[in-house]
Formats: sequence, C-alpha cells, structure tokens
Amino acid sequence: MYGTERRISFLNGTVETIDEQNSSIDFAQVNDQIDSTLFYGTGKGSRFEIISKTSIIRIGSLSFAKFISESDVYIHSGSFLFCSKYKSTYLKISSRLSTAIFKGSGTFIVDCLENGGFKFIPLECDGTLSTDKYPNKKLIEGQLMLVVGSPSYLGNAYDIDLMLLLQSSRLINNFPSALTTFDQIGLAIYVQQLKLKGKYDALIGDAKTEKTLQIWGFGQKPPDE
Repeated sequence: MYGTERRISFLNGTVETIDEQNSSIDFAQVNDQIDSTLFYGTGKGSRFEIISKTSIIRIGSLSFAKFISESDVYIHSGSFLFCSKYKSTYLKISSRLSTAIFKGSGTFIVDCLENGGFKFIPLECDGTLSTDKYPNKKLIEGQLMLVVGSPSYLGNAYDIDLMLLLQSSRLINNFPSALTTFDQIGLAIYVQQLKLKGKYDALIGDAKTEKTLQIWGFGQKPPDE
C-alpha cells in the first residue's frame, strides 16, 4: 500500500536511486512512486518532496535516506522535514547509530550528526518522542533535542528561535507549495515570541561525539573543519 501511495511531488537538482542488491544507480523523476527497497541520495543544492495521503516528507541537500514504509524512515546523512496533521501518526526514525519513535501530529526536522545520532527539531507538535532509554518524552515546540547512542537516549534539549529557523530553513522555504501545517507553525512562532524576552544568541552545530556539541554565537564564524 505504501509504495502505491507515495510519490515524488517536487524535485530540484539531482536525486539518485541506489539499488544495493543489483549494484545499480538511476535518477529519480517527478511523479515517480517511492520504492521502499531503494536508497535515495541528493546532490549538493538538490532537494525533493514526497507526498502520501497522510504526510509530506522533504529531503534536503546532500542527504542519503531510505523510506522503508510510511511509518519507517532511515537516514544515513543529511536532513529531512516531516509534516502530518493526523493525530495518530507513528514514525520510526533511524540513523547510522540511533533510533527514536514519534507519535502524534506535527511538523519537525531531523538533521544527522557526525556521531551517528540526529537532531530532532519540532516546529509545531502535539506528540511524544521515545527512545530505548526514554519513553514518551512530551515534545515542546521550538525545543531541539538530541537523539544519540545505541541503545538510544535523549541528550540535552536546547531552545531555538523558530522565527529565525522559519526564515533560514531551505526545507521550509525552497519548495513551491506551502506546508499544510503552516498556520500551526505560525501560531507556534507567535506564542514563542510572546514568551521571548530577548533574541537567542547562539546556533546549534554538529556533534562529533555523544558528549560534545558545537555551539557558536551570532556574529562568530563557525570553526573550520
């Protein structure tokens, strides 16, 4: 059922499909049905969108992922945005090392970390996130959480500026159609701005290990790799 309902609704740049069993590479096109046996990889500056009856998934530049089922996504590298209004949504998210389960409804971004885990960024959510060591963590809009380790656990949480993210995120802005939850995202931003006494003055970077995280202030140049 999942394979017949999911299709690529938008594509920009280069998106390759990789068949591990046959060691073959092809190129994805708009209106292609998603094949759960293939990996999908985007080139630099490339992106694409998958729609189904219940959700939207947007995959960013330099990402490598497999869409195993409508409720199961594996992301090796890069980032994706997930959007669903359905309150009974269930999504298993796996990276190279870590796994978490999202239950509920909402819009969030997943961004892979160098340590094998990932950042989970809820833009607007009514739901929970679970890991092996942390069941049913209530999600807070605008609060970034780290999912790290195996068995997986939730690392530190960091408040982020939703308005800044909305203005700068290509997963939100560089697509021809608006997200179905855009009104809810706008409301989450409004509520956060009412509570915000001052601008956030830091950006959250990558994490090379489970115990380290890059953070730099606005106006500072991120350290060279």
